[in-house]
Amino acid sequence: MKKATVLLLLFFLISIHSPGQNNRLPDSILKRLNGSEIEMVNALSNGDSTAFKRIAGDDYIDINANGNKMTLQSMLFEISNFKGVLISFSDQAQRIYGNFVLKTGRAKFSSGGQEIGEVLYTQGWVYRNNKWQFVHWQGTMTKEFLLKTKTER
Repeated sequence: MKKATVLLLLFFLISIHSPGQNNRLPDSILKRLNGSEIEMVNALSNGDSTAFKRIAGDDYIDINANGNKMTLQSMLFEISNFKGVLISFSDQAQRIYGNFVLKTGRAKFSSGGQEIGEVLYTQGWVYRNNKWQFVHWQGTMTKEFLLKTKTER
Protein backbone atom coordinates (compact mmCIF):
# COMPACT_ATOMS: atom_id res chain seq x y z
CA MET A 1 0.00 0.00 0.00
CA LYS A 2 2.81 2.38 0.92
CA LYS A 3 4.62 1.57 -2.34
CA ALA A 4 1.47 2.38 -4.35
CA THR A 5 1.11 5.71 -2.55
CA VAL A 6 4.71 6.64 -3.32
CA LEU A 7 4.28 5.69 -6.99
CA LEU A 8 1.04 7.69 -7.23
CA LEU A 9 2.73 10.71 -5.66
CA LEU A 10 5.68 10.40 -8.05
CA PHE A 11 3.34 10.19 -11.06
CA PHE A 12 1.45 13.27 -9.83
CA LEU A 13 4.64 15.30 -9.38
CA ILE A 14 5.92 14.33 -12.83
CA SER A 15 2.62 15.27 -14.49
CA ILE A 16 2.55 18.67 -12.76
CA HIS A 17 5.96 19.51 -14.21
CA SER A 18 5.30 17.99 -17.62
CA PRO A 19 7.28 19.84 -20.30
CA GLY A 20 4.25 19.54 -22.62
CA GLN A 21 2.53 22.23 -20.56
CA ASN A 22 5.24 24.70 -21.53
CA ASN A 23 4.83 24.34 -25.32
CA ARG A 24 2.16 26.97 -25.75
CA LEU A 25 0.31 27.75 -28.91
CA PRO A 26 0.39 31.41 -29.94
CA ASP A 27 -1.97 33.61 -27.91
CA SER A 28 -3.93 34.48 -31.05
CA ILE A 29 -4.88 30.81 -31.48
CA LEU A 30 -5.56 30.26 -27.77
CA LYS A 31 -7.94 33.26 -27.72
CA ARG A 32 -10.01 31.59 -30.45
CA LEU A 33 -10.71 28.65 -28.14
CA ASN A 34 -13.18 30.66 -26.05
CA GLY A 35 -15.17 31.48 -29.18
CA SER A 36 -15.21 27.81 -30.17
CA GLU A 37 -16.45 26.88 -26.70
CA ILE A 38 -19.28 29.42 -27.02
CA GLU A 39 -20.17 27.96 -30.44
CA MET A 40 -20.27 24.48 -28.89
CA VAL A 41 -22.58 25.62 -26.07
CA ASN A 42 -24.85 27.40 -28.56
CA ALA A 43 -25.01 24.29 -30.77
CA LEU A 44 -26.08 22.23 -27.75
CA SER A 45 -28.61 24.79 -26.49
CA ASN A 46 -30.11 25.04 -29.97
CA GLY A 47 -30.12 21.27 -30.48
CA ASP A 48 -28.20 21.95 -33.70
CA SER A 49 -26.41 18.80 -34.82
CA THR A 50 -25.00 20.48 -37.96
CA ALA A 51 -23.31 23.21 -35.90
CA PHE A 52 -22.07 20.67 -33.34
CA LYS A 53 -20.57 18.51 -36.08
CA ARG A 54 -18.61 21.54 -37.40
CA ILE A 55 -17.10 22.08 -33.94
CA ALA A 56 -16.49 18.50 -32.79
CA GLY A 57 -13.72 16.25 -34.04
CA ASP A 58 -14.51 12.90 -35.64
CA ASP A 59 -12.85 11.32 -32.59
CA TYR A 60 -15.21 13.05 -30.12
CA ILE A 61 -16.03 11.00 -27.02
CA ASP A 62 -18.43 11.92 -24.23
CA ILE A 63 -18.80 10.23 -20.87
CA ASN A 64 -21.57 12.12 -19.17
CA ALA A 65 -22.78 12.37 -15.61
CA ASN A 66 -25.37 9.60 -15.92
CA GLY A 67 -22.73 7.10 -17.04
CA ASN A 68 -23.48 7.11 -20.77
CA LYS A 69 -20.67 7.02 -23.29
CA MET A 70 -21.27 8.67 -26.65
CA THR A 71 -19.29 9.00 -29.84
CA LEU A 72 -19.76 11.86 -32.27
CA GLN A 73 -22.39 9.90 -34.20
CA SER A 74 -24.45 9.03 -31.12
CA MET A 75 -24.14 12.62 -29.85
CA LEU A 76 -25.42 13.97 -33.16
CA PHE A 77 -28.41 11.66 -32.84
CA GLU A 78 -29.11 12.80 -29.25
CA ILE A 79 -28.37 16.52 -29.59
CA SER A 80 -31.99 17.52 -30.18
CA ASN A 81 -32.62 16.50 -26.53
CA PHE A 82 -30.43 19.42 -25.43
CA LYS A 83 -32.54 22.06 -27.20
CA GLY A 84 -33.47 24.78 -24.73
CA VAL A 85 -30.91 23.75 -22.12
CA LEU A 86 -28.80 26.65 -20.90
CA ILE A 87 -25.26 25.95 -19.74
CA SER A 88 -23.15 28.22 -17.56
CA PHE A 89 -19.51 27.56 -16.68
CA SER A 90 -17.58 28.60 -13.59
CA ASP A 91 -14.34 27.71 -11.80
CA GLN A 92 -12.66 27.22 -15.17
CA ALA A 93 -9.01 26.34 -15.57
CA GLN A 94 -7.02 25.05 -18.52
CA ARG A 95 -3.77 23.26 -19.17
CA ILE A 96 -2.06 23.34 -22.53
CA TYR A 97 -0.18 20.39 -24.02
CA GLY A 98 1.12 21.29 -27.46
CA ASN A 99 -1.99 21.60 -29.63
CA PHE A 100 -4.27 20.04 -26.98
CA VAL A 101 -6.07 22.00 -24.24
CA LEU A 102 -7.65 20.32 -21.24
CA LYS A 103 -10.29 22.53 -19.63
CA THR A 104 -11.86 21.82 -16.26
CA GLY A 105 -14.55 23.52 -14.24
CA ARG A 106 -18.13 23.45 -13.05
CA ALA A 107 -21.14 23.55 -15.36
CA LYS A 108 -24.74 24.27 -14.39
CA PHE A 109 -27.55 23.17 -16.67
CA SER A 110 -31.00 24.76 -16.58
CA SER A 111 -34.17 24.51 -18.60
CA GLY A 112 -37.31 26.59 -18.28
CA GLY A 113 -35.69 28.60 -15.49
CA GLN A 114 -35.10 25.49 -13.37
CA GLU A 115 -31.70 23.99 -12.58
CA ILE A 116 -31.57 20.44 -13.92
CA GLY A 117 -27.95 19.53 -13.26
CA GLU A 118 -24.55 20.61 -12.04
CA VAL A 119 -21.35 18.79 -12.92
CA LEU A 120 -17.63 19.01 -12.49
CA TYR A 121 -16.29 18.54 -15.99
CA THR A 122 -13.28 18.00 -18.15
CA GLN A 123 -13.28 19.15 -21.79
CA GLY A 124 -10.66 18.30 -24.37
CA TRP A 125 -9.94 20.56 -27.34
CA VAL A 126 -7.39 19.94 -30.07
CA TYR A 127 -6.15 22.53 -32.55
CA ARG A 128 -5.89 20.85 -35.94
CA ASN A 129 -6.76 21.72 -39.52
CA ASN A 130 -6.48 25.40 -38.51
CA LYS A 131 -9.40 25.25 -36.07
CA TRP A 132 -10.31 24.12 -32.58
CA GLN A 133 -12.09 20.79 -32.41
CA PHE A 134 -14.07 19.63 -29.39
CA VAL A 135 -12.96 16.03 -28.78
CA HIS A 136 -13.79 15.15 -25.19
CA TRP A 137 -16.35 15.76 -22.45
CA GLN A 138 -16.57 14.03 -19.10
CA GLY A 139 -18.95 15.26 -16.41
CA THR A 140 -19.59 14.08 -12.86
CA MET A 141 -22.56 15.32 -10.84
CA THR A 142 -21.52 17.52 -7.94
CA LYS A 143 -22.19 16.39 -4.39
CA GLU A 144 -24.09 19.63 -3.79
CA PHE A 145 -26.51 18.97 -6.63
CA LEU A 146 -27.04 15.34 -5.63
CA LEU A 147 -27.75 16.35 -2.02
CA LYS A 148 -30.10 19.10 -3.16
CA THR A 149 -32.11 16.76 -5.36
CA LYS A 150 -32.17 14.11 -2.62
CA THR A 151 -33.66 16.57 -0.10
CA GLU A 152 -36.25 17.74 -2.65
CA ARG A 153 -37.68 14.23 -2.99
